[in-house]
Amino acid sequence: MKKKKIICISIIAFLLVAFSIGSSVFYKNYKKEQKIKQEKLIAQKLVKKTNEKYAFYLENKIIENPQDETSKLFNQVLEEEKKNEEINSEEIKSFINLENIETSINSINEEISNYDITLLNNFSKKQVINSLSKDVDKNTVLKIYNQNKFIKKLKEEKEKRKKYLDKLLILKEELSDINAVKNLFYINKDNLVAKNNDALTKLQNLNTKYNLNLKIELEQPKPITQNSSVKELAGVPILCYHGVLDEPWGIESLFVKTSEFDAQMKYLKENGYTTLFASEISKANNYEKPVIITFDDGYKDVFTNAFPILKKYNLKANIYIISAWLNGDVYMSIADLQEMASSSLIEVGSHTVNHKALAKLSESDIEYELKTSQEDLKKITGQNITGIAYPTGSFDSRVTNIASKYYNYGLSTINGKENPQKLNTYTLRRIYVYRKYNINNFMNLF
Repeated sequence: MKKKKIICISIIAFLLVAFSIGSSVFYKNYKKEQKIKQEKLIAQKLVKKTNEKYAFYLENKIIENPQDETSKLFNQVLEEEKKNEEINSEEIKSFINLENIETSINSINEEISNYDITLLNNFSKKQVINSLSKDVDKNTVLKIYNQNKFIKKLKEEKEKRKKYLDKLLILKEELSDINAVKNLFYINKDNLVAKNNDALTKLQNLNTKYNLNLKIELEQPKPITQNSSVKELAGVPILCYHGVLDEPWGIESLFVKTSEFDAQMKYLKENGYTTLFASEISKANNYEKPVIITFDDGYKDVFTNAFPILKKYNLKANIYIISAWLNGDVYMSIADLQEMASSSLIEVGSHTVNHKALAKLSESDIEYELKTSQEDLKKITGQNITGIAYPTGSFDSRVTNIASKYYNYGLSTINGKENPQKLNTYTLRRIYVYRKYNINNFMNLF
């Protein structure tokens, strides 16, 4: 009896242990399954969140104010894609301005900088991975990366840009070669007149290669006449500056040293020159030595360095502002502009909204750049904005026609002085003042 009792107890104990072990295994498996389900759910949510976060890239859309490094990187690449699309419609010959070759070269330098291939060369899957934060799904981002149409043809797009840059560099060399003989040809109405055969050959080669349809001829000896010594009206010099800075960034030639600018303004003051606003040019004949000072772009240093010197010598000047670029890293602030505009020495004009080459735009875009910048600058300064300076000197008949709807005058980068009795009202000529000029070079501009 006792033995049976022991056996029963043993069986019950065994069953309890077995039940306990079975329950434990079941519970562990249950927890494991729940954990797997939870992890799958989290992974699914992460994939969904990542897809939503970077869907813009798959659709080739740029987002505003990206917060994470990956979005910023994607934005940069999409901006580069837009540039590459624009290459298809670019005409290299649009950079050729034989009336001001140095301006053409500066425009090419700006374009080369704009289409720098460094970002595309550096862009890779590794760079994307390194930019990822922990709250996104890496595989989902890489899937989006691999599906983007621009990435699929990145090699082809880089080659397209390289060819475009190579063409620009070749044109720059050719224009530099022609610039070396710029004193050996001139423009007579619609004709280019070369003073010798070397200049004629260089111009003809450029004309043929870029299909410019220019009329080029060799200068013929001028007959001596009784009135050949009669002197023409000298005209009003409109000086064109950009920046006044001792340590320049960007295109160095556009930034005059502070000490040189001071010496130049001192020369004007001490030698009886009268500074006028560009809007006063029609009255220039009332003065013995009229001169107009202009600044393009609206760099910060014009406020910090040039403005105090203008006040020091009590000289007037015009500043042409890129309205959308105010408060930028190298551009003056709205407060700076308002302080200058409140001075009796400064007249504000437009340099468009976004500094685009106007002759390359559609008429609706030209109208937007001219009209909107005028409205915005008037609100900021309280001045009537009556003048426009064409960015990079780019204009055509469409640009001047639209400019005449909103402005009283337009400034070009064509080299020369203006005769107040016969103004080129919407293509006023100007004289560049470059960094390399010393005071003697400056004096010779007049």
